[in-house]
Amino acid sequence: MAYRSLADILAANEAAHARFVAAVSNLSGAQPDFRPAEGRWTIAENAEHVGIVNDGFLRITHKLLKQAEAAGNPPKTELDLGHTTLDENGNQHPTKFPAPDRVKPPGEAKVDDSLAKMRETLDGFAAIKERIEATDLSDEKFPHPAIGEINAYQWMILLGEHNDRHRLQIEQIKASAGYPA
Repeated sequence: MAYRSLADILAANEAAHARFVAAVSNLSGAQPDFRPAEGRWTIAENAEHVGIVNDGFLRITHKLLKQAEAAGNPPKTELDLGHTTLDENGNQHPTKFPAPDRVKPPGEAKVDDSLAKMRETLDGFAAIKERIEATDLSDEKFPHPAIGEINAYQWMILLGEHNDRHRLQIEQIKASAGYPA
């Protein structure tokens, strides 16, 4: 997808969130805590991780926004951004990105609590939308541990891509042998 405005990014993130919510809705019994194999995360752990990481994306974007505001960067009227972790066809890149320890799920959160945290993050982006639109964040960068230096817009794009990556992992868990009915 080509992102030409902040509205494009925020709409894509809302859509990714809706897909994620749909993937974890109507779980019952042992389903959220089913571990498909040793060393793999459960559905609840995937959701907890996404909640932790999304909050980090908001904090990073907010930091970069403050830097851009301090620099007096004029607003950008049109963006020309692509994806950050998708392949050339727009599909999830098969490369596994190992989670740094600081964002590994402790396994303490319920799926609903993680979804609430994810919603808070999206609401946080909506709360700073006007400020983001009033300045150019193209040159404000922060390093991603697996991707390298990416700008604030790319951090926002990465949020939706990250949600979709883990939604696909959840779908794989649900298709695993032994997944509780």
